[in-house]
Formats: sequence, C-alpha cells, structure tokens
Amino acid sequence: MSLSPLDISKHEFSRALRGCDPAEVQAFLERVSDEVSALQTQLNTLSEQNRAYAAKLSAYQDMEKSLRDSLVATQESQKLVHEQLETEKQQILREAQLEAEQMKLDVQRQVSGLYEELRSLKLHRDAYVKRLRFLLRAQTELIDLIEQESPDLPDERTQNATDRDA
Repeated sequence: MSLSPLDISKHEFSRALRGCDPAEVQAFLERVSDEVSALQTQLNTLSEQNRAYAAKLSAYQDMEKSLRDSLVATQESQKLVHEQLETEKQQILREAQLEAEQMKLDVQRQVSGLYEELRSLKLHRDAYVKRLRFLLRAQTELIDLIEQESPDLPDERTQNATDRDA
C-alpha cells in the first residue's frame, strides 16, 4: 500500500485512556518508515543510473579523442588524399561532438531531474516532520487538558470525617 503525505496528514489515531494507542502509532510509524525506505531505494537506483550515464559519456569522450588521434595519423600518412580526409575528419568530428553534446545534455537533464526529485523528497520529509511535531504537540496538549479536567479526589482523612458526621 502506497503512503502519501495526504494519508499521513488525514490519519486519525483512536483515543486511548491516556492518549494514542502506542501499538497503532508504532504500526503507522513503521508504514512511514517502509515508504521512506522505498523512496531511498528508488533514489539509490536513480543515482546508480546517473553514474552509469556519466561513465558512458566518459567513454564517448575517450572514443572522440581516439578518433581525433586516428584522423591526424591518417592525415599525415596520406598526404595525397589530404583534402578528402580533411572533409571526412571534420564531418566525423562534428557528428561526434554533436552526439557527445547531446549525451551531455541528456545526462545534465537527468542530473537536474534527480536534484529536483531530491529537493521534492526533502520537502516531503520536512512537511512530514512538521506534521508529526504538530501531532505530538496536539497530543501533549490533550494529555494536559485531561489531567487538568480530572476531578480532585478527597484524601482518606477528609472522607472518614465526612462518613462519621453523616
């Protein structure tokens, strides 16, 4: 069962003699913990994907460098076909740079998405903590009210004296 911030904010605990039912509160906290754990797992998975894309970008950059070196060596060894090789080299470099730039932009978008998701998760966490603090404060105030409203029981001496007079 997925747990949303709305579920947390709308959840009502049943009343017990001295406040919330501890078992119910504990069960709810375990659900919240499971949900946060699932989100953390998802974040870790996305971080791994991000590292994989960064490694791919590095490999493509290494390939681009190797391609440049190869083209320079070919240019030096074949002076007779210099113009044709120069045109081919420029075309390959443009394509490799465009591809590398596209990949770089893709990785940057993914990184931005991950940062946005992380920011969102932090906002959700902060909102949850605020709600939890509010709930704790409300329950503490309820306990204080219950304690203030409980009638004062007479002590034994006052009760015995009243019984004798009657």
